[in-house]
Amino acid sequence: MKRKAAILRGVAGIMAFLFFLCTAATTLTFHYAGIINQALGVSTTQIIHSDDAAAADAVVYDNEYGTDPNNNQAALMLEMDVAAENIKQAEEGTVLLTNNGALPLAEGAGVTLFGNGAFHPIGTSTSTPFESIVASTLTSALQDALGAENVNASLGDTVYADLGTTSISSVVEAPIADVKAQESSWQSSCNDAAIVVLSRAGSESNDASLYNDDGNHYLGLSDNEADLMAYLQSQKEAGVFGSIIVLINSEQAMELDWLDDYGVDACMLVGRPGTVGYTGVVNLMVGAANPSGRVVDTYAANSLSAPAVTYAGNNTQQWTNLDWVGANDLDWGADGTSESNWILYAEGIYTGYKYYETRYEDVVMGNGNASSAAGSSTGGAWSYTDEVVFPFGYGLSYTTFEQTLDSVEYDPNTDSYLVEVTVTNTGDVAGMDVVEIYAQTPYGDYEKQNRVEKSAVQFVGMGKTGTLEPGASETVTVEVDRYFLASYDTYGAAGYILSAGDYYLAIGTSAHDALNNILAAKGFTTANGMDYDGDAAKTHTWNQAELDTESYDLSRVTGVEVTNLFDKADINYYGYEFTYLTRSDWEGTYPAQAIEVAMTEEMLEDMIPDWYNAADYDTGETFTTGADNGLTFADLYYTDFDDEETWNAFLDQLSIDEMLSLISDNDGYDPIESVGMPGANRTDDNTGIGNLVCNNAGCIGWVSEVTTSRTWNTERFDQRGHLLGVEALFCGATEIWYGGGDLHRTPFGGRNHQYWSEDGNFGYIVGTHEAAAMQAVGTTFCIKHFALNDQDYARDGVATFTNVQALRENYLRAFEGAFCEGGALSVMTAFNRIGCVPNNANPALLDGILRGEWGFKGHVTSDGYSSYAYKNHFAEFLVTGQDYYCLDAGAYRNAIQSLIDSGDTAIISYLREAAKHDLYVLSRTWSVNGLTSGSTILTIVPGWQKALLIATAVLGVGFVACTAASAAMVYKKKHIAEVK
Repeated sequence: MKRKAAILRGVAGIMAFLFFLCTAATTLTFHYAGIINQALGVSTTQIIHSDDAAAADAVVYDNEYGTDPNNNQAALMLEMDVAAENIKQAEEGTVLLTNNGALPLAEGAGVTLFGNGAFHPIGTSTSTPFESIVASTLTSALQDALGAENVNASLGDTVYADLGTTSISSVVEAPIADVKAQESSWQSSCNDAAIVVLSRAGSESNDASLYNDDGNHYLGLSDNEADLMAYLQSQKEAGVFGSIIVLINSEQAMELDWLDDYGVDACMLVGRPGTVGYTGVVNLMVGAANPSGRVVDTYAANSLSAPAVTYAGNNTQQWTNLDWVGANDLDWGADGTSESNWILYAEGIYTGYKYYETRYEDVVMGNGNASSAAGSSTGGAWSYTDEVVFPFGYGLSYTTFEQTLDSVEYDPNTDSYLVEVTVTNTGDVAGMDVVEIYAQTPYGDYEKQNRVEKSAVQFVGMGKTGTLEPGASETVTVEVDRYFLASYDTYGAAGYILSAGDYYLAIGTSAHDALNNILAAKGFTTANGMDYDGDAAKTHTWNQAELDTESYDLSRVTGVEVTNLFDKADINYYGYEFTYLTRSDWEGTYPAQAIEVAMTEEMLEDMIPDWYNAADYDTGETFTTGADNGLTFADLYYTDFDDEETWNAFLDQLSIDEMLSLISDNDGYDPIESVGMPGANRTDDNTGIGNLVCNNAGCIGWVSEVTTSRTWNTERFDQRGHLLGVEALFCGATEIWYGGGDLHRTPFGGRNHQYWSEDGNFGYIVGTHEAAAMQAVGTTFCIKHFALNDQDYARDGVATFTNVQALRENYLRAFEGAFCEGGALSVMTAFNRIGCVPNNANPALLDGILRGEWGFKGHVTSDGYSSYAYKNHFAEFLVTGQDYYCLDAGAYRNAIQSLIDSGDTAIISYLREAAKHDLYVLSRTWSVNGLTSGSTILTIVPGWQKALLIATAVLGVGFVACTAASAAMVYKKKHIAEVK
C-alpha cells in the first residue's frame, strides 16, 4: 500500500504539472486565438441565412475568382495569375543599369554564378501553395532558359554552401582564395559570362549599417567582393570569360561607381524577387523580354554624401542631458531607450534627387555657393558627376526610343495639365518605354525672404507605352495634377502657394535629363558647366504674373482651411536656433556635423502623453447600451458615415463589452452575434499575406514593393492592389497592414524594401492606384507607418524633427494619395514621435490633417503592441483617435474597461467613436457579402481550442482523482494502524 500511495502521489504531481502547463498554454493561446486561427486557416464564424436567395443577391464585393474562399479551383487560378503577374512585374521592374552588348545572353550561352548573393539572396521565398506553381531561383531560372549543362552553379555547393546570408551590418562573401580553388570548373566551359550577385539587407527595427565589418561603406564593395571583382576582371582579360554581368539584389541603393573599374559589361538591379521573380529577371537576361524598369532612388557614388545622412540610422543622436531625462521622465523605464534618441531632418525638402539635382542647377547657374566643398565626396569643389552614378528615373532598354513633347494643355475642370508625348521605337527590338514628367517652379525673392525652398526639378507624372515594335509610335497622355506645382509656405501665407514667375514642365529619361532640358530652355549649355546639352524642345514653359495664395488654401477634399498644424515638428519651436539646408547658401547651411541638443522641460512635457483627465472631457452626456433598435451589421453597408441618427441607433444596441472587443486587435475581431457582425481577420504585409483558407498553404511571396514601383506602370500598381486584395479574401482576411507611405530618406532605411520610393509625389500616385484597387474588391488597405518612420533604427520613441514644408511636401504627401484619391480606409501609425509628440497621441496628425483636411472616415491602428511605457497611454490614444491597438491581446481593452469601471463616463463617447470607425471599415469589406438583415452569426470554437479545453479538463480530473486516491490510501493506512 505504501508503494501504491507513492506512485499515486507521483502521478498526481505529474498530473498537476501538466494541468498547470496546459492551463497556462490555454490562457496564452486563447489570448492570441486570432493569430493562431489565421495561421491554421481556421474560420470561427458561421453565417446562417434566413433567405438563401436574398443572400446570394447580397454580394456587393465581387471579383473574377468568386467569393468562396473554400473553392480550391478558384484559388489555384488566382495563385497562377498572381505568379504570372509577379513574373511580369519582375520583367518591368528590373532595371538595366549598364550594358555594352553583353545582354541579352545568346541562346545556349554558358555562364558561371559567383557571389554569395547568387545562392543566399535577400527577399526570395520558396513557399508555393500548389504543386503547379514552382518557386524559381536564379540558378533554376537560368537552367530552364539556357539548359542545365550551360549553368555552372557549383560554387553554391562548395564555397558558398555554409556562408549564410548578408545581414544589415555584415556583407557575407567568400575569401578569393576559396573561389580560385574551384576555378577549374569554369576554365574550359560555362565561361561566356560570369554572373555576379551582390546583396544588401535592411530589416524591421534596424537600418542597414553605414559601415560593414571590414570598415568599408556598407553599401560599397566589401574587401572580399572587391577581390572577387578584380579576379573576374583578370579572368576576362586572360580570355577565360567573355563578359562580366552584375545583378544587384538589394533595395538599399548601393554605391555602383566601381562598375567600369572592374570591366563590368552589364549590370541589372533586380531588387527582391520573391517566389517566382527570378523567372522574369532571366527572361530579360536571355532577351525573352526587354527591360523597361526605372530606378525610384538616386544611386550616389558615395552613400554617405546626402545631407540627410548626418542625422539618420547609426547617426541618430541622443540628448546631452540623459541623466536629467531619466530622473524626470515617467516613461523612462528600465533602459530608457525609447526616450533617448532624436533625429533632425536638417536637409529640409532636399532629399534624394531634390538635393543632387538642385545643387547641380545652382552650380551651373552660379547660385548659392553650390560649388563649394561643403558636402563634396572628393574634398574639392562639389561636382554632380562625382556624386551621382544613376539619377532618379534612370533605366536602359535593348532598343532606343525618341520622345516628342506634342502639347501641354491646362484643364480647369480637373485642375490638371494634360501632357501629350509621342514615343517612337527607333531601334530594332520591340520594347516598352516610360514617359516621365518633371516640373520646375519659381524660386524668387518672395520664396527666399519667406524661406520657401524649391527643388530645381520635381517628379509630377508618369505614363508607359505598350510594347512597341521597331519603328512603331504611340502617343501617351499624362495627367499632371496642378496641386503638385504648389509649395507649402510656412512663414508667409501659412498654406500652399503657387509662386509668381516662370514655370516649366519637361520630359526626360530621368530627373537629371529633364533638368538639363529645362536648363537648355533657359539658355544654358555645357559651356556653363552642364554635363551635356539638353533639348529645349522637350519643355513647356509659362509665366504666372502674381503670387497665388488661394487656389489651395482650403482642402480639396473637405474644404477645411489648410494651415500650419505641425509647428511642434520643428526644432526651432522649442527655442533652438537652427537653419535648415537652403539653396540660397549651400556652403553655410550644409549639415556637416550634428548639433548637440538637451531636452527641455517643454520637450519632456510633450514626450509624455499623460494629459487625459476625465473631468475635462465630461459633457454630462449619457449613453444607451443593449437597445433593441432592429438594426443589424448588414444594414451598415447602406448607411452613410455621416448618417448620425442611424449610427447612434446602431451603437446604442451594443454593450460596453462588445464595443471594447473591437479595440484590442488579435489579427482581427471576434464576431458580435447580437447584431449579426461576422468575425474579421487581418494580415501582414506586402510580400506574402497569409494562408489560403481552402488550401491551408502560404500564398506565394511577391516581388518587393519597390520592384512594383520601378515598373513606372500604373497598370502594375492596380494589379498588385487588386490581386493582393483577392488573395486576402481567399486567406480569410478583411484587411492587410500594407507597406508604402514612408520614404527612402536615405539608402540605409531598414524597410526601404516596403516603401515606394524617395519621392513624395511618386508615392502619392502609387498609393492612389494600389489602395483603390484593393478597396474595390472589399479588402481594407491599411497604409503604414504614419508618419516620419523613414528609418527603423531607434524607431521606438525617437523624436523626429523636421520643418513644416518638408513634412507637407515630402513625407505626408506620400500618404496623401492613398487616402484622398485611393479611398484607403485604414492607417497604421508609427511609434516614433513627430517633434516630441508621440504619433498615437498627436491631434495634428490624426485629427487635424487625417480626418480634418483629408476627410478620412476609416480607422486608425497603432504599430505592433509592446509593453514600453510610452506605448501605453491608452486613454490619450483613444481620445486622440487611435481606434484599435495592433497585435494586442487585451491591454488596450482592459485599460479602457478599468476607466469605465472607475466611473469615467466621458471615455465612453470616444469608445463609441472608435467602434463606429471600426464597424464602418468592416462594413466596407467583403465580409458583408451574402449578409442580409435576417442573417444570423454563430461563433465556432476551433478544434485546437476544444482539444486544449478537453486536455485541461482531463488533466484536472486526473489530478483531482489521483490526489483523492492518494489521500484515501493515507487515511485507510492511518485507520488500520489505529485499529491495530
